[in-house]
Amino acid sequence: MTTPATSTAHDMPMVVYPGYLAGPGGRHTEFDALWAFTKGREDWSLSADDGLVAEHESGAAGIELDLDEEPWDKQRWKIFTTDVTNYSRAAFDARTPAEVVMASARHLAHLLDQPTDAERAQQLWSHDAHADTTEALRAEATRANWSPCCPHGCVFTAPTGTASLHLRNTDNDPVPGRVAYVLRAGAPGREEDWWTAEFSLTVPTSVILAALRTVTDPGRYTRRASQIPMAHRAFLRTHPVARRGSEAARGR
Repeated sequence: MTTPATSTAHDMPMVVYPGYLAGPGGRHTEFDALWAFTKGREDWSLSADDGLVAEHESGAAGIELDLDEEPWDKQRWKIFTTDVTNYSRAAFDARTPAEVVMASARHLAHLLDQPTDAERAQQLWSHDAHADTTEALRAEATRANWSPCCPHGCVFTAPTGTASLHLRNTDNDPVPGRVAYVLRAGAPGREEDWWTAEFSLTVPTSVILAALRTVTDPGRYTRRASQIPMAHRAFLRTHPVARRGSEAARGR
C-alpha cells in the first residue's frame, strides 16, 4: 500500500508505463476520471450521496464510486446494467487504476448510445452481446502471448508475470450475476496485493475486453511519485511530466 504524501519538489507528476501498474492514484484521480466521463455525455448525470454515482438517463446503467477509505480489497467501483429481467455487474477494488475502470465505462456508454430502448436492450442483453465472451478473452490473451496455466485454458498469465486472467467455468451455475471473469495485476510474488476486477456472466464482451486491453496493450498514466506502489517500481518505466514552458522552449 502506498500512502500519498504532501506534494514536494521530489513528488512531481510522473508518466508511468505500463499504466496498469501505476497504482490507483489519489482521490482526485478518481474524481477527475468520473467527472470527465460524464462531462461530455449529455445522457449521463453525476450525483453525490455516500459516494459518487454516474447514471444513464435510461436508468439501464450506472457507475458507482465508493468513497470509503480502507480496506484496500474493498470494491471501490461498480459498473452495473439492469432491466426488468436482466442484470450485470463489474466490480473493481480500491487498488485498481481509475483508467482501467473508465475503459470499461466508455465501452458501456458506446453500447448505450442507441436511439431507442429496444436497440439499447439489443446491445446489452442479446445472446450475441456476451455469448462468445470466453472465446474473445482467450483470443485476446493468446494474441498478447499470455500463457495458459491450466489444461483447459481457464487461467492466463502475462509474460512479465504481472497480470492474470481467470475464466471461471459457469456451466453448472449459469446465474447472470455470478462472477465469471477475473482480471488481476500487480508485482510478481505479491499476489495478495494485486488489484482485482470481477465481471459477471452477462457483462457485454466489449466491456470486459476494454479492461483486459488496458493490460495487454497498456497505456501511460500520470501519477505523483509518491502514489506509485513501491513493489511495482522494478517493473515500470517513468519520467517526469514535461512542463509546458520546457516544451515551448524545446520547440523554438
